[in-house]
Amino acid sequence: MFRARIDAALLRECVEAILAVVDEARLKIGKSAWKVRAVDPANVALVDLELKRDAFGEFSLGPEKEQGEEREFVVGVPFDKLREVLRWCGDEVALSIEEDKMTVETSAYTFTLNLLSADAVRKEPKIPSLNFSTKVAMNAAEFNKVLKAAEKISDMIAIGVQNEKFFVEVEGDMETMRFSQHKKELMHLSGGDCRSIFSLEYLTAMSKVAAGASMLTLHLGTDYPLKMEFEIAEGFGKVIYLLAPRIEAE
Repeated sequence: MFRARIDAALLRECVEAILAVVDEARLKIGKSAWKVRAVDPANVALVDLELKRDAFGEFSLGPEKEQGEEREFVVGVPFDKLREVLRWCGDEVALSIEEDKMTVETSAYTFTLNLLSADAVRKEPKIPSLNFSTKVAMNAAEFNKVLKAAEKISDMIAIGVQNEKFFVEVEGDMETMRFSQHKKELMHLSGGDCRSIFSLEYLTAMSKVAAGASMLTLHLGTDYPLKMEFEIAEGFGKVIYLLAPRIEAE
């Protein structure tokens, strides 16, 4: 049994962060947080989300286990279905989970979702050990704006650093675009030159979620995965995305 109350907008933000990668995932509910870690079916993108207990107005797991052991349980959640439910929810929602059902209540509506068996949902992947050569921190809304411009040109995008400038570039059949910001214009830049190519479809979905954050941190390398991290839910939540690179043919 689990019961909670939370602002609907905060919950929607978390659901959208997960849906940028997967439609369904295993949700771990512990004493201190909600956690979701999942990889998409193509093994291209990973999402790792934590929503702290402090984000909730009420957060109850029921009776504690004996001898002070950590109480945690896992359920399979169809987050695409939960998003549809949350479209009708106002300021605050009451949540309850019991057995294979999730109930979402507002002052006017009561929705019941069938949950998935945790065993039937792909297990949480391990986060690989990666050594990134370069770190960039910038305005999240600016990054999202750049990707929107890039979408008009190509479905692939190059991201990197050259001569202390962070750059994003795309090349289409008829057009090209390059955006760059010097180290002095960024919130942070450290490390050396690098360049990798990524799927713009994945990256756009991720950056759209990040757009409301005050800061977006990117970890980069050459022909290397991208790690993107930012806070959501008014600082009560954190999201990490990993995106595999596309390697250019020689």
